[in-house]
Amino acid sequence: MSETSSGKLITANEAIQHHSQVSSCIEILDLPGMVDHGDVSMFQVFLERVAQEIYHTRKKNYSWGFRVIEPEFINFAERIVLVSKLYKEEDLQDLNSVVFKLFTEFNNIILSTALHMHMPIRGSIQVGDTYRGVLKSRKPAVVSGKDPLILSDLLKVFSIGQIFPNGFSEGLIPAVEIPFHFGKGLCISCGENFFTESIGIFMDPEFNDDHLADVTILSNMMMKAEVNGKTQLVCNWKEWMREHTDCDIDTIIAFASSESGSNAVHGRRWQSLIDYSAHL
Repeated sequence: MSETSSGKLITANEAIQHHSQVSSCIEILDLPGMVDHGDVSMFQVFLERVAQEIYHTRKKNYSWGFRVIEPEFINFAERIVLVSKLYKEEDLQDLNSVVFKLFTEFNNIILSTALHMHMPIRGSIQVGDTYRGVLKSRKPAVVSGKDPLILSDLLKVFSIGQIFPNGFSEGLIPAVEIPFHFGKGLCISCGENFFTESIGIFMDPEFNDDHLADVTILSNMMMKAEVNGKTQLVCNWKEWMREHTDCDIDTIIAFASSESGSNAVHGRRWQSLIDYSAHL
């Protein structure tokens, strides 16, 4: 940042521009309990399995060059956020369907892996204007061992050798980078999670006005279903499971039935999963 003659601060970065983006906010409902009971290793196994499945998907799509339009992960505590930039140029409209298909595939990977491990998750997908990018400090700084920027009081306690045990020579401190993601679509996706009363990942059909999800519906990766009396586009975890011989749909439904019939905290949500999954 620098200051103009009028006293206003200006930044070295370009003005923030908005674009369209598809976002999903996914919440692992049992993670706080895992932390309380010291069972966080299960969450690590979950992430490892997700990473492995994404690796296999990437290997399958590698020859098509899909890596450049893969969703970006932002992981924080019990929430996993996926974001993919959409393209509004007329000659790239068909690319949006490919972007969304890959985006949905990644969401299905997370959902299916969680269900396979009997972990309840919920999430919502939104489409809308958003802002993303990286802000940088104006310029890097050069520091020298001959003139260290250290408080004199510190030198009374430590020697230069103790502070820099491996030696200290002239070097470059890189510019500070601050990535950002924000916007209406992403904010709504995070905010609506609280009201999602079913296990799964969903999108309102209104976001398919430009036929963004048609390819995923055609390939059965996402389908329309009634969820708690509301029509939703639902990530089709069953379709993903059918491609994996080590995954048993009946076992998952049986577990959901036992959870919904007990006094489990998420019993109502497991029952909703059974209800809408019958139509997938």
